[in-house]
Amino acid sequence: GYQGYTAFVECVKPLISLVILGAGNDAIPLTKIAAVLGWNITVVDGRPSYASAERFPLANKIIIAKSEQVLNNLEINEWTAFVLMTHNYNYEIAFLKELLPLQTPYIGILGPRKKLERMLDELETNGATITQRNMETIHGPVGLDIGSETSEEIALSIIAEIKAVFSARKGHSLKYKTDAIHSA
Repeated sequence: GYQGYTAFVECVKPLISLVILGAGNDAIPLTKIAAVLGWNITVVDGRPSYASAERFPLANKIIIAKSEQVLNNLEINEWTAFVLMTHNYNYEIAFLKELLPLQTPYIGILGPRKKLERMLDELETNGATITQRNMETIHGPVGLDIGSETSEEIALSIIAEIKAVFSARKGHSLKYKTDAIHSA
């Protein structure tokens, strides 16, 4: 005979993978907050003394590589976010050149807007194609405007922006939201 079943269906979104380019001290709080959220964390740097398990115990993966070799060591999908914070202009521009054609959903670049504009101008001058989609996914200066001063606060603003982007939200205060907070 026919038997009825009761099922509970839960949609589980894939984990966000955070790739941090740059293993300076300001990357440490970024890994800590991402780890609290259960994200998959990769730290990348060309300097072995910086990119170490001692400095980044919460990273799932540490890659020591030249900028043009980094992508060969990564699995990238629609849940991968990149944050460029090496404080090394040449390393970042070389990496960005490799990254742009992949049309990844989020690229955050630490530093002033002028630096980003200079990078993009330089890339275009040297023959790179920068699409409208690239411009939508590049976030520079990186992070939400929450008045961050310390590296921990900056990390919080970056993580919040990444979460907002992957959730297709603007990152405004909930007090101004007119409909339900959680979608049905």
